[in-house]
Amino acid sequence: MRKANAVISAVVMVLFIIHGIMGSMTLIGLGHINFKALSWVMLFLICVHTVIGIILTAKAVIVWRKTGAGYFKENKLFWARRISGFAIMMFIFFHVTAFSYMNYGVYRLKMFDGAKLITQMLLLLSVAVHVITNVRPMLIAFGIKKLKPRTGDILLFLSVMLFVMAIGFIVYYIRWNVL
Repeated sequence: MRKANAVISAVVMVLFIIHGIMGSMTLIGLGHINFKALSWVMLFLICVHTVIGIILTAKAVIVWRKTGAGYFKENKLFWARRISGFAIMMFIFFHVTAFSYMNYGVYRLKMFDGAKLITQMLLLLSVAVHVITNVRPMLIAFGIKKLKPRTGDILLFLSVMLFVMAIGFIVYYIRWNVL
């Protein structure tokens, strides 16, 4: 189950990068490529990843109860992973509602105000926390021996991609509210 979850995580990361960069280019006004089908595939895979995470979390909690181990103090990283995953699910809801609005079958834009900008930035922040705390276990699940160089490369690439996505949201906010 952990190996399948690692594969799903890798696919979600690739789809997230594609979705985020293409969406950022659209928000900035540099392109209009819409991979809506890939977005829904990514959402489905995120839901599968969430269900697997819930199952693994429940198994871990059951083991902790049987062994008498503590829940939080000794397992801060474990709970950071779970809480950031929950935050992602919450902010995905805000993301979908911020950018998906149909009126009589026609796609309409909603006002992109400060609250929406904040929720989108918090989505990016929770993705960053979730990936930072989970990149090492994912690499281990794939059997990668030298973790340091791979971890650094993945985190650098992801931080650049998240920065581009944040710029996309900020430019879109400015386009709605200033220009």
